[in-house]
Amino acid sequence: MVYRLNRLMRQLRQRKSLGIGLLLLILVVSIVGNALTFYFFDRASKPDLTVGDAFWYSVISIATIGYGDLSSTSVGARIGTAFFIVFVGLAAFTSAVSVGIDWLLELRDKERSGMGSPGAKNHLLIVNFPNERRVRQIIDEYLQEPSHRKAEIVIVTDQIEFLPFTQLRVSFVRGSPLEEETYHRANVRDARQALILSTGYDDPNSDSVVASIASILEHLKPEIRSIAEVLNSEHELLFRGVKNVSLVYTFRMSNNLIVQEAQDPGVNMLTQAITSNQIEGTLVSTRVGKGAEQSLSYKEAAKRLLDHEVNLVGMIRGEDVHVRFDGLEVTENDRLVYICSNRMDWETVRSLLTS
Repeated sequence: MVYRLNRLMRQLRQRKSLGIGLLLLILVVSIVGNALTFYFFDRASKPDLTVGDAFWYSVISIATIGYGDLSSTSVGARIGTAFFIVFVGLAAFTSAVSVGIDWLLELRDKERSGMGSPGAKNHLLIVNFPNERRVRQIIDEYLQEPSHRKAEIVIVTDQIEFLPFTQLRVSFVRGSPLEEETYHRANVRDARQALILSTGYDDPNSDSVVASIASILEHLKPEIRSIAEVLNSEHELLFRGVKNVSLVYTFRMSNNLIVQEAQDPGVNMLTQAITSNQIEGTLVSTRVGKGAEQSLSYKEAAKRLLDHEVNLVGMIRGEDVHVRFDGLEVTENDRLVYICSNRMDWETVRSLLTS
């Protein structure tokens, strides 16, 4: 019996769909068979016995609970219990539990190794994995934003075999970031944004890989907004064919900040504060929508916003950045960049400007 059970278990592991179906069938037959024998043979001595009671007795017996409220007394019912429960049902139940545990362990290993499909919705894609510290810091910073607290994140890379950490709502898809199939598993169609990190600071081909990834993402989902980390500012030409991408020049920004801190101590501390979601009062932006006040200068807008503790530091119009507001008026599709403790939509900003 033990040998046959072990052989059955091996076969069930090899052919899971067939095995699970067979186990369920055996369990159903065991429960129904025992319930029927118990009902028909013991009903004479138990006039109040119902079909529901018989099935309840079968279920608690096969689950080895046995509350003792019901038990078989007739010879026929006991034979039915011995066959359907002891010899058939318990073996099938134990096998089903074992197969279920194996399936859960395999599912966990599959998820950790990135070979599954997370099924995330409205999620953030993080493409490439330069190192664990950077990725975890980016995730923590992203989740500090109140609107992102419950956001799902999917990491896409072939640089690691297993995700080295476990975090709620963070999934891993292992595969080449240059292959379409990888992004289908990451459910790119339902992604809201993509952060494309460098493959590594010591990789001379990083920018070309990042540009290729941005192009693939735009092809798969044209409306997705990608933020790409670029190591060499001279490689901007690589991204000319990608429309909806923002380029972040890591080295140029850090080099500029080092020089600024050398010239003007304190710039570094302020920059860290206004670029972090973990500190109240950070840089945010809002696109100017319809209904902008006619002939409202940015100088006047900055004064009005400052009365509400909103510090307007700049404006982006097209490809031009303006931090001086002489002769400039608030115009639809401008993007306001300001320091504020809360992110605001245009309607909220407009109400502050008109109050």
